[in-house]
Amino acid sequence: MFAKKNKLFRQTLVSLLPTISVSASAFLFGAYAVAQNYPPYGPDLPLAHFDHGKRPQVTPPPPNLMCPVLSPTCQDVRTAQSEWNTQLLGYDSLDGRSTYQPLVVHQGNRYIAYMAHHAGCAINRLNLANEVNGTSLLDVTDPSHPVYLVHIPNSPSDGATCTGSLDAAGNQIVHVCGGDTLPSSSRAEAERKRGHYYMLRTNGNSSGQPGTESHEIWDVTNPRSPTLLKTIDSGATNTHKDWWECYSGVAYLVANDGTASAGSSDSAPGWRQSGSTQHMKIYNLHDPANPEYIRDFGLVGQQPTATGTAPEGLVTPPTGIHGPISAGNRLYGAYGVGSNGVVQILDRSKVLNGCTAHGASANCAKSPTQSEMLAPQLGWFTLPGTSLQGGHTSFPIFGEEDGRPRNLILVTSEEGGNECAAGSAPHAAWLYDVTDEAHPKHIAEDPNDPARTMMDVPNGFNYQWVGIVPGNGVADTHCGTTNCAQAGIYGATVTPQDAPVGTAPNNFCNQGARFGIHSSTELFYPPYYGRLAILAWFTGGLRVFDIRNPDQPRAIAYFIPAPNDTGCGPKGGPSAGPGCTMPNTGRDGHTVNAIHTNNVEVDDRGLIYIADRAGTGMHIIRLTGPAAAAGNGDDHDHDDGHGDDNGHGH
Repeated sequence: MFAKKNKLFRQTLVSLLPTISVSASAFLFGAYAVAQNYPPYGPDLPLAHFDHGKRPQVTPPPPNLMCPVLSPTCQDVRTAQSEWNTQLLGYDSLDGRSTYQPLVVHQGNRYIAYMAHHAGCAINRLNLANEVNGTSLLDVTDPSHPVYLVHIPNSPSDGATCTGSLDAAGNQIVHVCGGDTLPSSSRAEAERKRGHYYMLRTNGNSSGQPGTESHEIWDVTNPRSPTLLKTIDSGATNTHKDWWECYSGVAYLVANDGTASAGSSDSAPGWRQSGSTQHMKIYNLHDPANPEYIRDFGLVGQQPTATGTAPEGLVTPPTGIHGPISAGNRLYGAYGVGSNGVVQILDRSKVLNGCTAHGASANCAKSPTQSEMLAPQLGWFTLPGTSLQGGHTSFPIFGEEDGRPRNLILVTSEEGGNECAAGSAPHAAWLYDVTDEAHPKHIAEDPNDPARTMMDVPNGFNYQWVGIVPGNGVADTHCGTTNCAQAGIYGATVTPQDAPVGTAPNNFCNQGARFGIHSSTELFYPPYYGRLAILAWFTGGLRVFDIRNPDQPRAIAYFIPAPNDTGCGPKGGPSAGPGCTMPNTGRDGHTVNAIHTNNVEVDDRGLIYIADRAGTGMHIIRLTGPAAAAGNGDDHDHDDGHGDDNGHGH
């Protein structure tokens, strides 16, 4: 088996040689296959098998409440722990640190969870020191008994403090690659990396000029004792949602260059963005100790040479990228985060080789021409609601239906406001058919849903929405097929403090925090790939949709954690107060200590991990009942014989 996988791995690397000639020598000694052959760890792609199954749409049951019956002595309107086709397997408080991203890596014979934190401070249970939030590592080999291994504080060069915005600092994104998977340019390099694991993490998020941020690479071979190996792109600003291809070494870093980086050979000043000031800085990190700069890239109109009105997007300059995902020979970029959203589809090889191609301009890598920006682009599209929705995550799903290729993109838009603010849009998830990349098609559309999608979660208040507005804010009174770019908004009549009774079994808009989607999973593991959309919905918790018939997705599972009011860690959490779940302030000034499910990810065992923005911790969840059956394709309901095929590479 090993020989067969090793041969396949070498053949795949050889096939990629012409497409990544910027460091072709790095593929000479890629000698070790891995169990995780799917992006970002390997180049193989699982193949989803879509069908026309007419499965029943089910209304999710109302969640549990902290006070089942409101009374003068109990007015807690928050949700309690609630499970629908899910089961909680394990939990860790993470010492009450606000957490952005969970990532679980099959590292040798163990599973290590890398929990990437927002800004802030908390007591480290291992040394009782008050430490600036960074990255927590846990052994989750036994998911019912996570073992906290170490906390790596944020680097002091970021200027992080214990107060201020959660998004202002921290180490919010991590990726991990094994030295035996990363290709090498020499036998000596391969030997030096053998058996090692490397963590790439962001350092900071929104420092502004002159720029104090960076990316860091740590050797995490011994997860109890990580060591800093290299700092990349020092003096950057707005570092965030990177992507690292372990099989090629190429890393797409999200950042912008500050004035403090002007002396660096990889500094590319002058890139333009609206909203989040971020674009891609691309490196080859096959040798993590010796990064190789490739180029900067983004949406057409962001390059330093751009003038006039941006040719793409909704504003000038176009909105900044939130995060790229690469798969096959494609690169998918989500722009705008929570407004003015754009999704871009790129030819990966043309992005990586465009500046070494014949006829490329002398300064292509740092300041490309408009034609050099357009050359790799295969398609782009905006989202329903135009300015009201943004591109946070764009996850590709490669598949087939009726024996013909059918490729999709799952897109999310981040909710940024608390308690369904009047005039804001309900942020949700959409499916686009991108089989014809130049002409993406919005599918699974529900014209009666405020976000125009079948993958939404009712707010529990009255299941209604107010009107629709296009991007310029002009009100409309109907939906219909002629207004597909428009979306519903929350109206001024939403009253977050209304009790969740009667027709409103729970009002997610009264939780003090954000209600709306944030992100989807991003790993390509079967069996869930192409069958389930697994999403983080802030106060709505974990949400799962069955997408085997992508034209008729259906809600199939959820898990909502309970707020942690009992304290955690040796000192009772991150600060004085009722516990680890941090307070959030609602639109009319009241505060609620509410859960805030921020990101979600899976591991290759089929377990689901969620992280909490409000300090509630990490929850490890498994699917049960119909959700587990759908994830395994074995519910025998019109799967057209494809139920057991998911996961075959192509």
